[in-house]
Amino acid sequence: MAQTAKAAKPNIFARISKGLSDVRIEMKRVVWPNRSEVVNSSVVVIVTLLFFVAFTFIVDNLSSWLFIDLLGKIGR
Repeated sequence: MAQTAKAAKPNIFARISKGLSDVRIEMKRVVWPNRSEVVNSSVVVIVTLLFFVAFTFIVDNLSSWLFIDLLGKIGR
């Protein structure tokens, strides 16, 4: 039974060809965004990135200041 399953399996080139054919079919179904959708999405990503950069910078500086202040009081 295992030998018949191996015999039915196509060779590597047939599988690669089938895979590429499937990719081509799927790429025809893709709905690509228009320019305004790309620009809007890019603006959202950049604004979100800037927010989290600023948030991380503030939290990092406040925590550094807090720990340095606490360590300074413990060392006295």
